[in-house]
Amino acid sequence: MVADGPRLRVLLVDDEPAVLEGLELQLGRRYEVHSSPVPAQALKMVETMAPFAIVLSDMRMPGMDGAALLREIRSRQPHGVRMLLSGHADVGSAIAAVNDGAVFRYLTKPCAPAQLLAAFEAAAQHYRVQA
Repeated sequence: MVADGPRLRVLLVDDEPAVLEGLELQLGRRYEVHSSPVPAQALKMVETMAPFAIVLSDMRMPGMDGAALLREIRSRQPHGVRMLLSGHADVGSAIAAVNDGAVFRYLTKPCAPAQLLAAFEAAAQHYRVQA
C-alpha cells in the first residue's frame, strides 16, 4: 500500500538496460523513479537531485561495484535507504556492502516482483521513520 502524499524519489543503478527497464516498470507506479546505468553518473545525480529516499544498486558494474557506490552515496546522503541487487551470491561482497554501505536489503537476481515491491515498501517505511 502506498502512503498518501508525494511519491518518494528513488534511484536505480544497474549497467544492464533490460534490468533497469524492468525495475522502472515495477516501481514507476509507486515511486518517482530515476535511473542510471553508470555508477559515476549516479553519484552526480545524488549530488544534484538529492534527496533520494531509496537507492538500489547492482553489485557488479564496470568502474565501481555496488558496495563502493553505496558507501559513497551513504557519505553524501546518510539518511537515504540503500539496497543491493546481485546476480552473484558473493558472501564477502555482501558483508562489505552491509558493513560499509549500511545496506538495508540484499536482493538477488532475478528478483520476483512481489519481493521487490515488499523490499521497497519496507525501505520506504524505514526512510519515513528516520525523517
